[in-house]
Amino acid sequence: MSVVADLVDRAAARCGGAPALLAPGREPLTYDGLAEQNRRVAGTLRSLGVTGADRVAVVLPNGPEMASAFLAVSSCAGCAPLNPNYTLQDFEFYFSDIGARALLVDNAAPAVALQAARAAGIEILTLQRKPRAGEFSLDGGDAAEAPNAPGGAEAALLLHTSGTTSRPKLVPLTAANLVASAAHIASTLALSPQDRCLNIMPLFHIHGLMAAVLASMHAGASVVCTDGVFANQFFAWLAEFRPTWYTAVPTMHQGILARAAQYSDVIRESRLRFIRSSSASLPPVVMEELEKTFSAPVIEAYGMTEAAHQMASNPLPPLARKPGSVGRSAGPDVAIMNERGELLPAKETGEVVIRGANVTPGYEANAAANEAAFTNGWFRTGDQGWIDEEGYLFLTGRLKELINRGGEKIAPREVDEVLLTHPAVRQALTFSVPHAQLGEEVGAAVELESGSAATTAELRAWASKRLPAFKVPRVIRVVQTIPRGPTGKLQRIGLAAKLGIEALDDTQLGEYVLPRNEMESRIADLWRELLPGARAGVEDRFEALGGDSLLAVKMLAAVGELVGAEIPYQDFVEQGTIASLAQTLRAEAREAAPALLTLERGLAGRPLICVPGHDGSLLGLARMASALGTASPVWGFDFSRMKQAGSVAELARWSVEQLRRRQPRGPYRLAGVCFGGCVALEMANALVAEGEQVEFLALIDSLNPNWARTRGAGAAIAARLRQAGLKTSHHRRALQSMGVGEGGRYVAGRVRAFFQNHSELTAARLGVSGDGGIRYRGLMLEYRPGRWSGDALVVRLPGRRLDALELGWREVVQGQLEMVDLPFHPLGALAGPNAELLARLLRDRLHRLESGKVPGDAAARKLG
Repeated sequence: MSVVADLVDRAAARCGGAPALLAPGREPLTYDGLAEQNRRVAGTLRSLGVTGADRVAVVLPNGPEMASAFLAVSSCAGCAPLNPNYTLQDFEFYFSDIGARALLVDNAAPAVALQAARAAGIEILTLQRKPRAGEFSLDGGDAAEAPNAPGGAEAALLLHTSGTTSRPKLVPLTAANLVASAAHIASTLALSPQDRCLNIMPLFHIHGLMAAVLASMHAGASVVCTDGVFANQFFAWLAEFRPTWYTAVPTMHQGILARAAQYSDVIRESRLRFIRSSSASLPPVVMEELEKTFSAPVIEAYGMTEAAHQMASNPLPPLARKPGSVGRSAGPDVAIMNERGELLPAKETGEVVIRGANVTPGYEANAAANEAAFTNGWFRTGDQGWIDEEGYLFLTGRLKELINRGGEKIAPREVDEVLLTHPAVRQALTFSVPHAQLGEEVGAAVELESGSAATTAELRAWASKRLPAFKVPRVIRVVQTIPRGPTGKLQRIGLAAKLGIEALDDTQLGEYVLPRNEMESRIADLWRELLPGARAGVEDRFEALGGDSLLAVKMLAAVGELVGAEIPYQDFVEQGTIASLAQTLRAEAREAAPALLTLERGLAGRPLICVPGHDGSLLGLARMASALGTASPVWGFDFSRMKQAGSVAELARWSVEQLRRRQPRGPYRLAGVCFGGCVALEMANALVAEGEQVEFLALIDSLNPNWARTRGAGAAIAARLRQAGLKTSHHRRALQSMGVGEGGRYVAGRVRAFFQNHSELTAARLGVSGDGGIRYRGLMLEYRPGRWSGDALVVRLPGRRLDALELGWREVVQGQLEMVDLPFHPLGALAGPNAELLARLLRDRLHRLESGKVPGDAAARKLG
């Protein structure tokens, strides 16, 4: 007897009178009835000469008959379920590739399937439905003795891979593979006879056949077999059948969520024990919304046809479920392998490989594919990922779906998840777009929420704040529905062609237009430095002249220094010309800009308010904000909006006014760099005086100038000499790694900064007003900080220590003072690797603030 038939018989022995299959509008079919039907169908097939080595194609609509036909046929022959929506050419190919002996259909069989079967000389068997769900009879003979079951090496189930890039491969799964996988799934989900699955998956696909049907049969549970997923009907089924779980792909979950608000009463009365997701990556935001809506844990699993479905799964509570992870090994052995066939340790990225009782013995009649797929007994899945120390698997994408943008490898899923955080986006799919110079470029298709609006420029700007420049989609298409495969899965490969996106070519240059004003001339000169030999017409795209995303970032930073402004990458990428840059930098556009800029949009929570140093530059703060991540917003002051300030206190009052326009009420979180630390402290005192709460204050590389005065000139001079020695040593090491031209520009920049700072200090001491604007040196000459009653974090750089009194703030800060040291860098706390180190420190302290933890004692700590 087949092990599949034996599985059903054992369930019947335990749960004979209990329902096995249910369907809307039908009487249930019990386990006793299902076991009897298996024997009856097997006898009919035997009388027709079908043996265990033969293959029977099954073309039936979704529903209970498809489920029971799968169980019956796979018990005594090779069962090959096929999509009823295939074309004539599809059926001709699959019947031939399978080597079908017979075709099982119902009275509503597709005409093209019958046509292909007759042309191939395949016997057609027609089932006749009976009142109970899944019960049927077959036209043909009858026999008391069942036919031979599939042998140990013979296939009980035959399915094809998707074939999106090549000829589909035929995957034969033995009865032992099927039963092993069913046992793994039932164990992972702790299924029992009291469980009931609502199946909305197609039953010509491994997900529905194994997770919904065979795993339930293994546990003696029941399955509601619907005719497909229709989100409105889903809630009617939920109310009628009261299932304990359902399984689906992410697109189905999202369709259900889109209508959930209309059925809150049904959801409140439901008895879902858990929700399962598989066959594609579930975005963490969707998981969170599902759990919130249904008050049930979401179990994400990882499966594929070659493994008879399940390979890994997140466990049920109380064990940990990790959003973004597909869980731990849930049946087969799972490991990570490099290209040389070596297994990799935890946290190293490579190809996911598996081995075990549920894994196919190999593709049928495809020696080349098997040689590529199996290494040292491990099956190569084609998926890329890594495993953490606790054995949880994180997928980063399909190897064949990785986008190779001029040598930069981009995992599409990472871009998907960023786009999905935009409040207007319902679904996003990132894909490869052919590019004449780079090979491939990043594209994305987006579905918007009903009633929402978002432009492609807005979506690109959103991505630019959260991704490195080279990962931001160059092409975004907003569509009504992203094309899906027959099982509801989104398909990246070939999507550019389906959306009519042609290969990009950035070598096309239009008419040459000379610079028309001083601003365009200055930018054109800079372009020629970065792109030697380029003509730099004001209407030429930067990429058309040979620039790439890395050069673009470098160019924008240089333009920012040249004109004293910051140009976000997303503001440049859409047009990318000298003319568009000059337009962005027009004086009237800058005057209209807000004084408090968004450096990082964040996802939620209170913003971190940053005050820049004496140069007013936000570039370093922007790098730090980007490294800080999207947990909370980061804002920064643009002091160029204020033309004059008579004191640090006046500047702080102006800053508080700007802040409260945007965030009227606290609590507030402040961080100031260098001179900005003094402003931040005065802002904190001003806010408290107005009755507001300041819950976080960070003083970064900020010296209390009044403290130095009280300690005498000798201590200050000695400290300055130590700092000068450190800077000289670092500059010497930096110059050794540079070429002549780069080194010359480096020295010129440092000399210019030195004379700018000291000429300003001299002018302040002489009472010379200068050319307007904030003269920080003059403000610091008169600054006397008031006492701060709260806590503070002080971040130091070596060479800025005048002694052990925390840059002079100990006498000012009345609460707890924590001190942390960053590695020395001559350009300050926001330069080089310090931006990342500082971001890590702030992220940790803000997380502690959210969780109510305290940072510990005030002893100095050192990062890096």
